Amino acid sequence: MNTRSTTESADTSVALKTNLGNIYLHTVYTDSICTSGNEKCVTRSNPINEDNMYDTFGVSAYAYTDTWDETQRPNYMYNVPVRKSGNLWMSSSTYYWPGKAYKMRFFAYAPMSENAYRLSDQTSGAPTITCTVPQEVGDQKDLIVAASPEVSGGSNTVMSLTFHHALTAIKFVCGNDIKQGTVKSVTLKNVFSSGVYNMQDAEWSGIENPATFTQELNKSVSGTENEGITTPAQTFMMIPQALPENAEIEVVFNDGTSEHTLTASLAHTSWPMGKTVTYKISTTSINWEYTLTVIPPTTYNIQGGSSNYSITSYKKNSKVEQPVSWTAEFSADGKNWSTTKPDWLTTFSSGTSGAGSVNAVSYTATVASQQGVSRSAHTEALRQRTAKGTQSMPYNLANSSGAETIQNTANCYVINSPGEYYFPLVYGNAIKNGNDNKSAYFYDYDDIYILKNFINHLGNPIRSPRIYEHTGCQPQSCKLLWQDAPGLLSNVSLYDNRHAIRFTVNAASIQQGNALIAVYDANGKIMWSWHIWVTDTDVSQTKRVMSSYGMDSQMMTVNLGWCDGEHVSFASRECQVRITANEKVSTFTITQEGLELDYNGNNPYYQWGRKDPFYPGDIGTLATKYWYDDSGQVSNNNPATYLADEGNACITWGIMNPQTLNKNTAMDNKYLNLWDADNNTAYLDDETPTKSIYDPCPAGFKLPRGWEFTGFSITGPTQEEKDIKDMNVAGSFTYGWNFYCGLNKTGETIFFPATGSRYNTDSPGKPNRIGKDIQVYGAAPSGYANGYSFRATEISIWISRPVDRYGAFSIRPIRDDQ
Repeated sequence: MNTRSTTESADTSVALKTNLGNIYLHTVYTDSICTSGNEKCVTRSNPINEDNMYDTFGVSAYAYTDTWDETQRPNYMYNVPVRKSGNLWMSSSTYYWPGKAYKMRFFAYAPMSENAYRLSDQTSGAPTITCTVPQEVGDQKDLIVAASPEVSGGSNTVMSLTFHHALTAIKFVCGNDIKQGTVKSVTLKNVFSSGVYNMQDAEWSGIENPATFTQELNKSVSGTENEGITTPAQTFMMIPQALPENAEIEVVFNDGTSEHTLTASLAHTSWPMGKTVTYKISTTSINWEYTLTVIPPTTYNIQGGSSNYSITSYKKNSKVEQPVSWTAEFSADGKNWSTTKPDWLTTFSSGTSGAGSVNAVSYTATVASQQGVSRSAHTEALRQRTAKGTQSMPYNLANSSGAETIQNTANCYVINSPGEYYFPLVYGNAIKNGNDNKSAYFYDYDDIYILKNFINHLGNPIRSPRIYEHTGCQPQSCKLLWQDAPGLLSNVSLYDNRHAIRFTVNAASIQQGNALIAVYDANGKIMWSWHIWVTDTDVSQTKRVMSSYGMDSQMMTVNLGWCDGEHVSFASRECQVRITANEKVSTFTITQEGLELDYNGNNPYYQWGRKDPFYPGDIGTLATKYWYDDSGQVSNNNPATYLADEGNACITWGIMNPQTLNKNTAMDNKYLNLWDADNNTAYLDDETPTKSIYDPCPAGFKLPRGWEFTGFSITGPTQEEKDIKDMNVAGSFTYGWNFYCGLNKTGETIFFPATGSRYNTDSPGKPNRIGKDIQVYGAAPSGYANGYSFRATEISIWISRPVDRYGAFSIRPIRDDQ
């Protein structure tokens, strides 16, 4: 029998703290195992021979005809003792090769018949050895094992086995400068004492049962380097392992004056299989040079997010480099330090300590998004108002008094006070004046360009107002998709046996803003969504606007979802972080920059035929207004875009993706009546629209058809561009126009802001011409691929302008009683 020839070594150091001064423990790993049964050293580079090999080893053999898969049993030999006979090792009985029809594998181990090393029984597959380390070092033996490759059952020759060491040997020697004295004892504390060795895989498993092993030595040492503290017979034979966090070495040393107990942590170290770990005890360390390098994360903006930081911590001398552990502390003022990070620093992935490393280790720091604080007279007015509803009886938004009876439903609900609210799960305005408003979702007219029966998210006809009365439409959950003011809505949840959605508008955080809430089916698909508009504007106080036809309309004084200008402050935040390794210290600052924003008025946008708003664009910043997702994460990203299919698929896709802008220029490219259910004649004809369930306006209001804007031009309802002399306006252009409500510059005025659009051929969804264009949709189509809009700039006006349906414009509602 022989052994493989390999040699490896390494050196690591751990300081032992004591009142004697600094005692150091240097660790050397070598490819050697010393048996505890005699004084000879057995290494993998030397053959085991009759002078140091165990007298007996046990052999198990497997004979089989199929593929080895560990289901075989030791049917040929099981734990058969083998002893030396001349130059060969022989069993007491003769075993014959079973023949070429068989394949064979052999496994061997020593020592046999030891309680500490128990072979698995004959009913097992590949053999294992269960090892429990004896307390007395004299009972700890060097476990050697061998496993043959698969061989033919007709080999008819001597079988060679190569033995390997399965344990780890632990010994102690003197360092280069230890004092003279007596080593009273050495102890391995809280190390794993048992495990199972798999002879086929050559791996340990089930390593457990921490225990303590002590040797009383009373060894006098002269201080000579490498002088043995433990003899070969006192070598600990231990289970190979990654040492537990609380594992330690304890050395009791008497220097002739007093006795000292020295301890050192073994955490984050290991005992490799088949090696000797030699601990060298010294009273001074090698001359170490310490390195601590910290690369901090980048500066965060108000949106927060994640950024990487890295830590390198090690020491080196002329021979080796070794990791040095470090700790982290946090401070808000640079004076008071704590291991507790601030709440807004949501992730500091390294934690408050690390093992150190020679190479940089990357970690993640995540900062929560910042919450803006509004300073506005409108905000103050809203916060002074009396709350509506209570926790036990929330206010019903589908009833003018908040009572349970459903009066009027819509795709948008207006809120002007803090409180507890709910609304029923009803398709748009499918209930009006307490009754089924069938005309909103069914138009009894057959035409390829008419959507006769309006459809739900599954593409099925809507047969009744309530969503949950339709097949496959059982509400499973709901969610706040976005809101453009921090903390505007909270506690969004299903209510009333999943027949409604409730939410909270807190007095402390109420301000002008918009939000979008969705309800989901059992498959996680959005079935419908609703716009919540919080404003102190009394939208019921409309203005009478005359058309060039001599007909009037009662028009809302602001665009749908309008928010007045305000100043919003996002406070900056800082946290200092101190990393300490040995005596090295590195401090860095995690910074989240603040921001001061002046919003000059804004409102959400709508694509033609769709019911849901897209994030507002702000006249002041000329970009998307900051908005918040359901987790409070702030963003001013533009809406996601997608090229949806046409026809019915476009409608169902739009319902299920209310946050995503369809970049198909013609949108559905088919239906004329998506906003005006019965498609009353043309854009400029003096008919009134029939509000459909896809109309985005609140109860009591609907989209204008288009003729309502004709009075804003002195020269009448033509489609051509007209210049400023034809505008029925008062004053000058100031991010919008004040149009006269009466013809020929008579009566009071009504303001239309230049909120631009999301209508950009180069980048669909990006705000366009904010502060320059008034772009307002009418309900009438311009054919099956376009819609009509009213547009005005500083120098021009179009009363009826055909536009691609994918353009997202503002909406100015009119009363729904005309």
